[in-house]
Amino acid sequence: MTLPIENLLQTLSDGPTTAACAVDPSMRSRRSFRLMAVLLGLLAGAAIAEVAVRAVGWQPPRFVTKTQLFDRAANPPLYYHCYPSNPHGEFAPLPDVSRGDWSLTDYTFEATPLPLSRLGRTPWCVEYRHSSKGIRDREYDSWQAGDQPRLAVVGDSFVFGEGVPEPLCLPRQLEQRLDGATICINGGQLGANIEQEQPIIDALVREAGCRQVIWVVIPNDVPLTPSLARRQKYINDFVLIRDRYLERDRDRRWYSGRLRLADVLLSPFETRQIRRDTTEWYLACYDTAQNAENLTLMQSLFAAAAQRTDARVVLVVYPLLEQLESEYPLQPVHAAIVSMAERAGLPALDLLPVFAGRSSSSLWVHDSDHHPNGSAHALAAEAVVTWLRRDVPGFLPGDGP
Repeated sequence: MTLPIENLLQTLSDGPTTAACAVDPSMRSRRSFRLMAVLLGLLAGAAIAEVAVRAVGWQPPRFVTKTQLFDRAANPPLYYHCYPSNPHGEFAPLPDVSRGDWSLTDYTFEATPLPLSRLGRTPWCVEYRHSSKGIRDREYDSWQAGDQPRLAVVGDSFVFGEGVPEPLCLPRQLEQRLDGATICINGGQLGANIEQEQPIIDALVREAGCRQVIWVVIPNDVPLTPSLARRQKYINDFVLIRDRYLERDRDRRWYSGRLRLADVLLSPFETRQIRRDTTEWYLACYDTAQNAENLTLMQSLFAAAAQRTDARVVLVVYPLLEQLESEYPLQPVHAAIVSMAERAGLPALDLLPVFAGRSSSSLWVHDSDHHPNGSAHALAAEAVVTWLRRDVPGFLPGDGP
């Protein structure tokens, strides 16, 4: 018998019968049991893994970073940076601290005192002596220039030679490649930016008789606005890894100190995030929307250097030794600095092509200190002298115009 259409529609709208839709209570119970078993299994596995990680002693990478050792009786000042290992054979053994007046601190801005017994963890060191003029250089019979030409090399820690013995720093290596015909005075100052380096140039030109200046700039030499300064983190600035700041950052994680397994598994992701944040911060420092005032200052300092009549100045851009093997993250920063120098009429050499493609770690003074080692400074010195002789005629004393 054919159903009327309205009866057919009513049948379809009613759907299956209640009996057909009913869920078997035993099936629901089995599903709940399986879900609970999976959850308990995951928790049990995580607990076993946590116990295993703690038993084996696995933990995120811990950097034993350098310490600072001071001879408080020395005059002029004498101090050391002390490292846990000697990867390139450039460090020396510790001095004898059993006699005299010595102090040891960690290498942070707070310079927290440490017991001298802590030196056992950092048994290799670099010595720093300052002349009576307050620079990392020898004493001169006369501070005023004599018959031998003097060339000032000015910059921050890369010029100062942090992490390398004095004979391997950039000014000395430049001097060696000039066959000793020109004295290269070390005008490097730890932590200086371009604004602070300007008075050093003035003093070496005026007081030491330097008629040539090699001004070495690295990406973090630009002055900062208060906002950018607040964003700066000293966890990994592509130069130094400061263990206490790294630990402080990790201590803010909700799981830090509680779940060792999470610490171990998430550590690589945290490190990559720190690297991304650091790159973004460097790029922001050269963004006119975020640091226009200081970039204008940088441009004006370059212009003033190019217009000097008492000395010739050239600019050298030294890369940070980070990801040289692949895609260097701060290439836009180098391009911005070189562009400003060119607009100012200041001869400029970008050392990035010299270092690109090389192993970054092979050029570090240490895994926890990414300042250039002696080999890196040798590459830089050779490139600078070659460039000056080829592209800046008459700059080096004794070269033809």
